[in-house]
Amino acid sequence: MNRNELSAYDKNPLSYDGQVDLLKSRGLILPDKEEDSLRYYLSNVNYYHLSIYFKFFQNNNFFAPGTTFGDVLSIYVFDNKLRLLLLELLEQLEKSLKCRITYELSLKTGNPHCYLDLDIYKNESAKNEIVKIFTDEVRKNYSDPTVSHYFSKYSKPELPPFWLVIELLSFGQTVKLFKSLSTENRNLISRTFGVDEIFLTSWMHGLSVIRNHCAHHSRLWNRELTVKPKIGIKSHRDYFVNNNRLFNYFVILQIIFNNINPSSTWQERLFSLIDEHNILSKNMGFPQDYKERLRNISHSGK
Repeated sequence: MNRNELSAYDKNPLSYDGQVDLLKSRGLILPDKEEDSLRYYLSNVNYYHLSIYFKFFQNNNFFAPGTTFGDVLSIYVFDNKLRLLLLELLEQLEKSLKCRITYELSLKTGNPHCYLDLDIYKNESAKNEIVKIFTDEVRKNYSDPTVSHYFSKYSKPELPPFWLVIELLSFGQTVKLFKSLSTENRNLISRTFGVDEIFLTSWMHGLSVIRNHCAHHSRLWNRELTVKPKIGIKSHRDYFVNNNRLFNYFVILQIIFNNINPSSTWQERLFSLIDEHNILSKNMGFPQDYKERLRNISHSGK
């Protein structure tokens, strides 16, 4: 469509009182002290951010009969706790991935600076991109005690050893490093997690996108994800579902945690969160037997 054919944006900013009145006029019920609660969240979270959750209860901007702000708030709070749980899990995964990349490649090559060599990468372009990332991160973190110590003692190589510099990378950069490696080296690392590289490459890419959603406070509850993971792994195929929601990534996390932290009970914390906030799991694209599926994966790894 030609943008010249579209109408001009003509909505005026509203005060907090105006925002409350607008929501009430659309049928939102505010019993007891919920109006004070609504004002607090409007002034500290932002109407637009909350509107993502309002829309679930609305039809043509009007709330379903009987909808209270407490109904909306329960889902908003659940979503916040869900992101925190995922951030915790992804931090553990990030540390494990960094450790295994440096260990396997350094041991294989016998070279603590093997990330500077073309041999470990799929091509020269990939190598140059990753070395630039490392160089930029070292420059930005020059005052870090571990980095400055290296340069105070050594004149070459021009960058610190692999196990030091990889700690400077974000999760997304670490996944980019993993994807830049040769197929042989991706498999070397992936098989320490018990899967083929074609799956781990796909899974890590999707999880890095979810990590970005978490970091930017984006909604995860009831979200359609843009990255669909590969789910062909035969031993776990029946645990996955045929949609683009979050459940498949919880399956993936449990498969991985069976390897890196088999005693973790994170899935029980997820179940408690869902129960605590009376979340309808089907609205998140979860299968009816989601608890059994995740528990069975957990037991299969022990």
